Amino acid sequence: MNLQAKIKRDIDSHALMSCTGLEHQLASIDFKALSRYDDDDSEATYTVENGVATIDVRGLLVPETSSDYRSWGVTGYANLADYIQQANDDYTVTSIVLDIDSGGGYVAGLDGITETIYQSTKPIETFVSGDMYSAAYWLGASTSKVTASKQSGIGSIGVYVVHTEESGWLERYGEKVSLFRSGKWKAAFNSFMPLTDDEKQRLQEGVDESASVFFNHVAAQRNVDAKTVKGWEGDVFTAVKAKELGLIDAIADSVAVSSSTNQSNTNPKTEGESMDLQEAQAKIKELEASEAKAVQEAADAKANALAAQNKLAESQASTRQAAIDKLAADTGREFTDEQVTAFKAMDDAQFAVAEFMAQPVTPKAPELPGGLDKAQATNGREGGESKILAAVEAAKAQGAK
Repeated sequence: MNLQAKIKRDIDSHALMSCTGLEHQLASIDFKALSRYDDDDSEATYTVENGVATIDVRGLLVPETSSDYRSWGVTGYANLADYIQQANDDYTVTSIVLDIDSGGGYVAGLDGITETIYQSTKPIETFVSGDMYSAAYWLGASTSKVTASKQSGIGSIGVYVVHTEESGWLERYGEKVSLFRSGKWKAAFNSFMPLTDDEKQRLQEGVDESASVFFNHVAAQRNVDAKTVKGWEGDVFTAVKAKELGLIDAIADSVAVSSSTNQSNTNPKTEGESMDLQEAQAKIKELEASEAKAVQEAADAKANALAAQNKLAESQASTRQAAIDKLAADTGREFTDEQVTAFKAMDDAQFAVAEFMAQPVTPKAPELPGGLDKAQATNGREGGESKILAAVEAAKAQGAK
């Protein structure tokens, strides 16, 4: 069974989901390209820089996949556990970062991956480069520290199941399904008829039980009261609000900024020594100022890079327009707006080909065979023409007599 069919089957079977925008996530996955994927071309399971292994967590979270499908927007919990174990076994790795951009996914499989995180011999932190919702937050909150980019979305803490009822559709097409069963739980939750009150209650109980586990997990990991977590009712928050609520520890633009901020938090005092209240408050202000400065510097650098990129684009556009104008002048042609737009969209190599193809072609006289001049080449033809003309003139003269 392929992955798409398996996901559909699980959803139709009321698999517990902790996911935001499930339909959108499914629509964004190119299952056809994924089915043609050759595992021999797979990317590295993680990258290592300065001893830090970064493992990407992307898209829909499912229990397991047959290959590494993260580039297509699907991450398997079992696969992720393997990558963490590989990083633990790698002597070049000293710590691990989960780089998360996911709207969540299945509840099934979360126990296994969180246990892997807990059992890791190397410290694991989370950096949220995109969004971290639902099951993705369950996953990220299991690590020792959570840092998010300022544009990230955090939260959607909760669980649900999907039930599809087709009775109205069947009635519309004049079809009616009858079920004969040995008990009320046989063929329960089928899509042919509306759910009974008992079935609704059973599904809700399963959701509530799993959600309670989720709330208590967040409460334990983030030092927040479980009732408070439940009171958010699955809401989503900006990174700034999430930090206020205690759902994340810091805001940074990259893993590197997060790491440098973390290093600056190192207590300069020897172990066992404590700060007095005034000194501790001063240190907190110092760290907050340092963090704000780092965020601002990163934002300034980003703005400068964008300005430089825009300037380069303007220069390239001006150069290309000048080349288009010259081509029009050289060829005496007037290009349409569509042609000009197409020229501007080309890269340099493509435009060079277009310039060559647009030049007019000058007819070239055939070259004479080697050793012949023009007189020799045309002698026979011109001689024959002379005899014919002489005969015509003679005939005219004879007619006049």
